[in-house]
Amino acid sequence: MKKYFALLLSAILMLTGVSAFAETETVHLEFFNIKPEVVDILNTLIEKFEAENPGIDIEQTQVPDATTVLQTRAATNKLPDILTYYATDPRYKEMAKNGMLMDLTDEDIFSTIDPEMLADTLYEGKSYILPISMNAAGVFYNVKIFEENNIEIPTTYEELIAVCQKLKDAGITPFVMHNMDWQAGTLWSMLALNCVDRYDLANAAIYSGEATVTDYPGFAKSAQQFLELNTYAQEDTLGTNYDQALDAFANGEAAMLIQGIWIIPSVKALNPEFEFSSFPLPASEGDQMRIGYQNDLGLCISSTCADNEAALKFLQFMASEESAQYYADMDGSASYIKGVVSAVTESKPILSCFDNADNIGLWPDQMWTTGVVDYVTSACQQLLIDEDIDAFLDTLQGLFVAQ
Repeated sequence: MKKYFALLLSAILMLTGVSAFAETETVHLEFFNIKPEVVDILNTLIEKFEAENPGIDIEQTQVPDATTVLQTRAATNKLPDILTYYATDPRYKEMAKNGMLMDLTDEDIFSTIDPEMLADTLYEGKSYILPISMNAAGVFYNVKIFEENNIEIPTTYEELIAVCQKLKDAGITPFVMHNMDWQAGTLWSMLALNCVDRYDLANAAIYSGEATVTDYPGFAKSAQQFLELNTYAQEDTLGTNYDQALDAFANGEAAMLIQGIWIIPSVKALNPEFEFSSFPLPASEGDQMRIGYQNDLGLCISSTCADNEAALKFLQFMASEESAQYYADMDGSASYIKGVVSAVTESKPILSCFDNADNIGLWPDQMWTTGVVDYVTSACQQLLIDEDIDAFLDTLQGLFVAQ
């Protein structure tokens, strides 16, 4: 009898031990982030989430050329559990279309977002992404250089060129450009938003075959401005990459850098004592100034996620006002979350454009099909080499018709 009870007690203890182990088993989720600028910000938020949810482990992955790596993983059906992407990007739409992302439409994670702001993030009427922030771009400038040379903030393109000439005459490099990579296409896109009235309508007309690139003089004008601004940059802009440009700007080697508000954390990390600010890239007299914007940080759950419930908990956490406020204050971006306003002063002059809908325009590449952005960047780099605007316009026409 004693032997029977001993065996029974052992069995109970074993079952109890297994149950206790099962209850404390940790869920591991891979979080693939395509934005290198916010790795530290996200790590801080992940640590806070894990402290509040001890049974969930979030491992952030960030690699060079992250978007390409992510697309390769998508092609082999090996998407991470959670990933960041841009809600208006053609590649995000492809993943949603192909059933690679979890349908979040009926999940309780959007209560902190104004429903009207979700409209641009939907794919065929459904939500596959939780938008957290919006990006925008403009001109960042060295406050000390501007003050020492009595330079006022330019409000027209013509005034900007005058500022560049004044700096050049003083022996100061006006711009640092990084045309080795994607900035060439980005800068031209920013200029096109200013030069082509209602770029979105022009793009649609060209795409449909109702018009051609040369029907809009703004395309040639934007190419001319692109070439002109690059004459006020350092030598060998095609040999300078993104990281080198940030370092040069943060260390006072140039007065200005045309970039997005996403650079703010990186510039501050490079030189914590550096004083810089921003202004919108101005349009020519008579043209409507529009800054480029799009959804920036957006969170998706893959359809192959190891634990949807745990992943949804993380998205809910990221959509809280507290988390979103911290992110906005560190990143300097505009937020989708109600009540959140960034305290970052460096981005305020650019973000003020959101107060007037006429002053903003969706980034052109968000209207193109997958891969076109890379060809446009190559065309802009070629334009710098041969300065052949007619050839550049022919290339654009071929790319947009090919859509």
